[in-house]
Amino acid sequence: MTDEQIEQLAQRVAKIILDQLHEGLILDMQPDHEEELLAELARCMTLMSKYLAEEKYEQCELLKKKIKTIEKKLKNL
Repeated sequence: MTDEQIEQLAQRVAKIILDQLHEGLILDMQPDHEEELLAELARCMTLMSKYLAEEKYEQCELLKKKIKTIEKKLKNL
């Protein structure tokens, strides 16, 4: 092999490795089901606090049911 061929091969290998690393990073950045449930739980709890302060008890009751459903899903993971 000539130096030029070795250089081309090295560049191809480096590109393949970088592409695979990049794909792995993108996959790691996608939230999984548990993270989505935790984010939804946090959102619901924040709204619950807001509605309690505003004395909107009907919305609180709906959120309470949703929070219990999310907590069950998290427990079953």
